[in-house]
Amino acid sequence: MIAILIRTLGISLLISLVGCGVRGPLYLPNPLPAPTAPSEPEPKGKLYPPQSTSVTTPPPVKQ
Repeated sequence: MIAILIRTLGISLLISLVGCGVRGPLYLPNPLPAPTAPSEPEPKGKLYPPQSTSVTTPPPVKQ
């Protein structure tokens, strides 16, 4: 009989320690709102974002 009480006490102690460290109320957070759809479709056949046409080259290295 005493062994059953000791085991019950030990199990209840372990169960109570599992919840330690949990702070605040338990609730589900509100979901984030869905992003809005773009007002204009993305252009097709072009690079997006457009790259500049002027390409700078480094000066030649003198040897």
